[in-house]
Amino acid sequence: GGAAPVAAQGPSVKFEITNVHTMDELRLTGNCMKGSRPVLTFDESFDRLDDLRVIKELFVDVFGCPRGHPKSKPFVDRVMGFYYADGKIWVRNYQILEEQPTNAREAREERKNTGSDRQTNLVEIGPRFVLNPIRIFRGSFGGQTLYQNTDYVNPNVIRAQARKMKGRSYEQRKGAERMRKKRREEIVVPVDPLGDVFR
Repeated sequence: GGAAPVAAQGPSVKFEITNVHTMDELRLTGNCMKGSRPVLTFDESFDRLDDLRVIKELFVDVFGCPRGHPKSKPFVDRVMGFYYADGKIWVRNYQILEEQPTNAREAREERKNTGSDRQTNLVEIGPRFVLNPIRIFRGSFGGQTLYQNTDYVNPNVIRAQARKMKGRSYEQRKGAERMRKKRREEIVVPVDPLGDVFR
């Protein structure tokens, strides 16, 4: 899990981080400059739901870069996208890729179609991950609970249930073994009167 506080007085959010995929795992082709400021994009759910509004403000503080920060670059070459689906926040990281036309004819056609002679694309650079919000606290890493995800199930509970099911299958197997043994003992083979004829 992870938590993101804005400042010493809060608020803060506790997340479960799942489905983490790095650039190496996904073999993504894009890259971006170290220290570049990202453009943060949020889907419309972050303006509609109250708990997501708080999370949006936290993300702007955590992932955004203050204007004029001495270590930030004076340009933007990546986009961080935050999307809300299935009760979880899906985070993607993209490089802004501007492709220049190779000749004047392509430039003229591109300018005619889009109004600019450069074609802009987004290329995913990673990492990509999913955040499952567990709680929003009023204070920093604690305090009054402002929001609690009622659909959240702790991974320890899921693992315990899986172990319990595995234990049940063991009990069922042992029970079946006992029943087989009991049936074998109950089966009485009648004595064959002609069994000793050829001995």
